[in-house]
Amino acid sequence: MSQEPLVSVVMPAYNAERWIVQAIRSVLDQTWPDVEVVVVNDGSKDGTADAARSIGDARVRVIDKANGGVSSARNAGIDNARGACIAFLDADDAMEPACIALKMAALERTGADWAYSDMLTCDAALNPVGEPDRGADADLVRIVLLGLGHAVPGAGSNLLARRHCFADGLRFDPRLSNEADKDMVLGLASRFKWVRVPQPLFRYRVLSGSMSHNIALYERDHMLMMRRARERGLLDDPAFRRECMALAYWSIGGSWWRNAGRPLKALPWIIRAALLSPGHVLRKVLGR
Repeated sequence: MSQEPLVSVVMPAYNAERWIVQAIRSVLDQTWPDVEVVVVNDGSKDGTADAARSIGDARVRVIDKANGGVSSARNAGIDNARGACIAFLDADDAMEPACIALKMAALERTGADWAYSDMLTCDAALNPVGEPDRGADADLVRIVLLGLGHAVPGAGSNLLARRHCFADGLRFDPRLSNEADKDMVLGLASRFKWVRVPQPLFRYRVLSGSMSHNIALYERDHMLMMRRARERGLLDDPAFRRECMALAYWSIGGSWWRNAGRPLKALPWIIRAALLSPGHVLRKVLGR
């Protein structure tokens, strides 16, 4: 019997019948010897739950719940996880075979509380497209709040954390959609020690019809994430708060302008950004 600590992999699943067996197999095939998969069937209308149960492995547990969104499903998985560490994997993604082992080794080596890695962005067949998406080694809170890049790429399929990180109620915010992953990174990075494993350890499947193209949802999500950051005390410094908010307004305005082709929706946000921090907006305009 394995002496290694159990790692619970929480897998939220909604209408994922097409992908979920591959995702579960990628966990069961890990080189780490002691894993469980907590599949949270979030009110699927297809055969997601049956597909997961058909694997017939005692390490796979399926929890059925009414549809409440991905954050609600992940939280249900956290509440039902048995492991000393909890990892996450979306039902349309897949882990590389050494994903858990390398992250656990990084925790042991550094004494960190949670770990993440780089990722492979893939097409619908899980074939890598382009170069790996690299995570950050610098201040994750600052990178997320300033929108400087993917601090923790694909966080919903990337995080592995010791159980104590969630002991006092840290959870994914069910009010958030696209930004729930970043909000969780802020919650973890502002309170616990982290380590990056500098190699791609999972495959992130990009599908058409992604929620990331919904600008109205992005606007709502982004502003709520910034409000939560302020409630956490992450924006207490006035100068840093102005910089962060100006860049948030600029990002929302730019999304309406470039991605949605709606300059009239964009202009109020761009004006707010310019009034709050003219210098930052000027540097953005000049590409500096």
